[in-house]
Amino acid sequence: MPPVSTADAEHAAYKDPVELTETSEVTETHRRRILIDAAKQVGPALFFSLLIIVVSFVPVFLLEAQEGRMFKPLAWTKTLAVGFSSLLAITLVPVLMVMFIKGKLRPESENPISRFTQAVYLPVLKLCLKYRKTTLLLNLLFLVVTFPLMFRLGSQFMPLLYEGSSLYMPTSLPGISITQ
Repeated sequence: MPPVSTADAEHAAYKDPVELTETSEVTETHRRRILIDAAKQVGPALFFSLLIIVVSFVPVFLLEAQEGRMFKPLAWTKTLAVGFSSLLAITLVPVLMVMFIKGKLRPESENPISRFTQAVYLPVLKLCLKYRKTTLLLNLLFLVVTFPLMFRLGSQFMPLLYEGSSLYMPTSLPGISITQ
């Protein structure tokens, strides 16, 4: 029988996610397993949401002329920043979580911010799920109302680009000395 590493032993001992209760004491290995499981659960959703943001900038890269010169630097900056942050979210952040999240781990029900956001969000979610067709029709109505605005939107929001306007060309009389 091959020797079992400590990582394999920890994985075998904690196949199911560890549930926190008010009375449970969490050892260092349990704490590490909880943090790694949390990172595994949140990581893919975070990565793909950031990837969607990157893909949403593709139309900006297709802009031409004045609009392209104005918005492409912004699109490149945002795309690179979000792209690298998505890579860091699935590689570096889980390691930093294990290193820096110390102290007592509390269940989600004890977090006052989480309780407040759930108290606000859950009734709205339940209402929308209860009246699905009404919710969809209301959203479609808002979408239809915005169509006339789309035709009124032109390119008038684009400022004129005078790219050579900051060039200063002093002129003087021919044959004048430097001291004059």
